[in-house]
Parts: sequence; C-alpha cells; structure tokens
Amino acid sequence: MSVVVGIDLGTTNSVVSYLKRGRAEVIPIDGKNIFPSVLSIRDGEIIVGSQAKARMMLSPETSVCSTKRDMGKDITYDLGTEMFTPEDVAYYILKTIKEKAGGILGEKIDQAVITVPAYFTSEQREATKRAAERAGLNVLRLMPEPTAAALDYGIDQQRDQIIMVYDLGGGTFDISIMKVDKNEFEVLAVDGNSRLGGDDFDELICSRMYDKINDELGEDITSKKDKKYISALMKIRENAEKAKMDLSDLEEVEIIIPNLIDDYSFEMTLTRDEFNQLVEPLMEETIDKIYNVLKLANLTRDDIDRVLLVGGSTKMPIVKEKVRDSVKDPYVAPNVDEVVSRGAAIMAASLCVPETYDMAQTNNGINRTNEVNRVNEINGVNLDKKIIVKEKVVFTYGIDMLDENRKLYFRSIIKRGSTLPAKGAVLGYTSTPLQKSVVITIYRGESKSVKENQYLGELELDIVNVSEKNVPVCALFEIDENMIITFTSIEIPMTEEYRELMDSAGNDGGNMDVDLINKCLLEGKLKGKKIEIDAKAHLK
Repeated sequence: MSVVVGIDLGTTNSVVSYLKRGRAEVIPIDGKNIFPSVLSIRDGEIIVGSQAKARMMLSPETSVCSTKRDMGKDITYDLGTEMFTPEDVAYYILKTIKEKAGGILGEKIDQAVITVPAYFTSEQREATKRAAERAGLNVLRLMPEPTAAALDYGIDQQRDQIIMVYDLGGGTFDISIMKVDKNEFEVLAVDGNSRLGGDDFDELICSRMYDKINDELGEDITSKKDKKYISALMKIRENAEKAKMDLSDLEEVEIIIPNLIDDYSFEMTLTRDEFNQLVEPLMEETIDKIYNVLKLANLTRDDIDRVLLVGGSTKMPIVKEKVRDSVKDPYVAPNVDEVVSRGAAIMAASLCVPETYDMAQTNNGINRTNEVNRVNEINGVNLDKKIIVKEKVVFTYGIDMLDENRKLYFRSIIKRGSTLPAKGAVLGYTSTPLQKSVVITIYRGESKSVKENQYLGELELDIVNVSEKNVPVCALFEIDENMIITFTSIEIPMTEEYRELMDSAGNDGGNMDVDLINKCLLEGKLKGKKIEIDAKAHLK
C-alpha cells in the first residue's frame, strides 16, 4: 500500500510528514526531522542533505544551497564537473526524501502535496511541480506554506476564526489572512517577498564580520577567488547563522573562528540589541506587509482572532515583539519548522480519502485495521467532508491592448485576489484592415502601464477570416488550483451563430462569457491556440 505525504521543500531545510493513526507526524530522515536543502558532489557522486551540508565547509566550490530562491529562473550552478539548475537541485532533494522516507516506512511513496511560498509566481510553481514529477511523485497539489500551517493549527479548532499566518523561513516570507470554518479554509489576502528570509538576517551579521576582518587584514576577502578565502566565507556564514540562533536565548554572543585565514583568527562580540538594530529594516518590511495584507482583506488588527508564527526564522525574539506591537501577541507553534509539512500531510490525506486507505491491509506483517478505521479522522476532527481550501490569485494577469488613442495599456483579465481556480476572457479586435495575424503579449502586475508590469511572453495567432473589417479575437486566461496558467487566443467568426458570445462581451465591458467560450471550444465550433507559462517566464 502506498503512502501519501506532505513535503515542505524549504530554502534551507526540507521536512516530510505523513498521517499516522489520524495524526500528522514528521518522518525523520537520517535520524533528524529536518533535512538540509543542500547538494554537493563527492568524487563524482551527487549527495544531498546532512552530508552535503557538511561538505560545504570542505568543498564549497562543489556544493550549493538556498536554491529555492532561484526557482523558475534560467540560471545554472557550476559545481566543477557538473552544471545544475534550481529545478535540478529540487529534483535531487525530493528524490532523496522520497526514497529515504519510503525506506523508513517500508512503503512506496508516489503521491504528495508539496508546499510553496504563497508569493511564488506561476513559473516558480511550475518548476517545483516538474522537479517533483521528475522525482517520481504525483503532485496532488502545490499548497501555499501559510495555508498548510493554518491547516495544521486550525483543523482541530472547533470554532470559526480569522487567523493571520506570519511565515518567515530561511529564504522567503509570506503573510496570509484566512477565514477558518471547521473544514473550510478561505484565504482572504496574501502578501510577501520570495527573496526575504533567515539568509538575509545572516548576511547582515556576515557584513559586520567582513568589515572587521577587512579592517584587520587590510584586504577585501569577499573579492578573493582562492579556495582558502571561499572556505573562510563559508565559515563566516556558518558562524553568523549560529550567532543569530544563539541570540534567541542569549543577550550576547562571542563569535570566535580560530585560524580563519592562515594564522589569522577572528573574534567579535555581538549583543541582541546590536543584532536587532542590524535587522530593523528587514523587520520593518515584514511589518509593512502585515499592514498591506490587512488592507487587502479590508480588515483591522482587531478582526484577527489569532496570529500564527511559522518558519524557523520566527524563533528570533524580535519577530514576536514586532508582531505583538503591530497586531497582537502571536501564537508560536511547537516545532515551527515542522507545521507546514504536517499541514501538507493533512491535505494529502484529505485529497486521497477514501481511495488510499479504503480497506484494511496487512503489509510487512503489520495489520493496518486501526489506521483504516481512523481514516476519516485527522487531528481529532471527523472528515466525512473533505477539507476545502479556497486560495487567492496573488498577482493580476492580463495583456496589452490599444486604447481609443491607439496607445498601449495593460488590460487586466484575472485580478489579484480572485479565488482559485480562476478564469477570465476579454474581447479585442485586429487593428488594421486585412491583418493576417495578431500578437498578444502577456503580463503580470498591478500597473495600468505595460512597461511597469512583468513581461511573461507573447503568442501569435494567425487570422483565418482575413477581412477589411476589424476581426474579433478572444484572450482567455485560466489558472488552476496550483496557480498554473493556461492562456488561449481564439478568433471569433463574424457570423450570427456567435452573436450571443459577442453580446456577452458588449454587455460586460469587453469581458466574455468563459463558460460559453469553453463550450464552443469543446464542441469544436471554435479553435484556439493554447499555451502554458513555463518556468523560464516564456511560453510553450
């Protein structure tokens, strides 16, 4: 019998969980609940996890970490003998987690809910999904990390509530507000920064250390390419991270690195107050996001019943202080590194009820009747009704169009805050007589100016019924529950048969009836050119 799991694919660490006797539990990989998201090459062999993290100090030029921040980007890491993309690194991490977790449980693992930052773009989500599929996992859902955390917390809370999830991980930050009503979780608003996390806090400590070292040595060690300097930078980063964590419990730490470079040893004192001053700008950015997400949800701080702190970086005392001052005293989840994975496991089990556990089976001599009897109960809550999660679109998507003055502007089709799955269509026309094709350019952003939004790609549609008149063309956006975007362009014949379709746009400011369009496509009355936005922000 196969087991479904929830995987928190993190910037610095990853965690995998599954459902055991109605409770979400972490599967310890290599004896630990967290699995370092690090890849290294040793004698031609690719290794990931704790061994790879240990090798970063010895061989930084053949190791890579924190690649999650680069997901969806067209970049590669040169590790000497091999080149890797962020997706490649994610694939090896997920493959190892899948194999080791399956070995521990004595079960096959081939289905998972995988979490992503709420503010991940469609390209980043698609890259994550592909990495998982390459690893042999059927992705049941890509789930935003704050929602997964809320699921782990809220599934056993027998009351309606509005909760805010402040999720500060190793490399990303998300802030979400959601309404929880028993088994239903509705996201009201989302904000965040996919390039803000614990790594940035570490870097601020590193910068202070660099300044001291450069003054004492009279040279900029960050510009050196020799192996001893690269190794020194890794030692500095490791000690900076340790100092940050120690300051969660101590008021002052001594950072001592013997023989950092040749016979030079480093020593520096850092107090918690000094650290707080260093990270104040980063903390203020997260607080600004809190105020913005409240505004997006049309709520005040008094409307929030509970604030949840999630992610390893929320262990810093300054986080709790800032959140308390801006909203209210937060709830610090036990094992904040694990709640996202556990929530994903709960969602995975819910999506697979009843087919995954629909009968008592004996495997490896273990009778599973008790687990099967409790399949419809998770964290003490009866799941006769499946868990319902209503996510929101976190960006506005649209195309470029010409206004009455023939100037380009951004025409939104699916707006930020729309509930997933989302769909929308708009009617446009060819702009010149006898036009043989139309190029539709796709953007993401919140500005009316095309130039201020992010270009995603373009699609050229050949016009079949070339005419002296303006030929109607439909632009159709569809976004699924995983935030994967499909875009379709369709020429609309200028005949009486399509009058109802044309009228739907005329009666709604150019917005078309999507269900009617899809009906015509399904029946073969219309033909469109369909594409998906891929991980490199181009179109395929």
